[in-house]
Amino acid sequence: MLASLKRLWRATRAAGYREGMVVARRSGHVEPVPRPAVLDEYQGEWVAVLDGQVVAHSISSREVVRQLKRLGESAEDAVLMRSAAPTDALAVGLG
Repeated sequence: MLASLKRLWRATRAAGYREGMVVARRSGHVEPVPRPAVLDEYQGEWVAVLDGQVVAHSISSREVVRQLKRLGESAEDAVLMRSAAPTDALAVGLG
């Protein structure tokens, strides 16, 4: 009986996951977000952005993480990204 409950749980969970994925594929067009001009002075560096402001930057992503740790909780919602040249194509991951 326990084995059949486990199979039922797995099937139900998998079906819910697949259903969610189908909904995601049906979502409408997503408009691109313009590249913030503040990133222009940090080309080729890793930057941490919080509320539209660069709060940490370095050539090394590990150094930026160290800087964010020193800032503490005030920087916990910062987004870490590499600042590419304005002409470079950017890939954005959602998930």
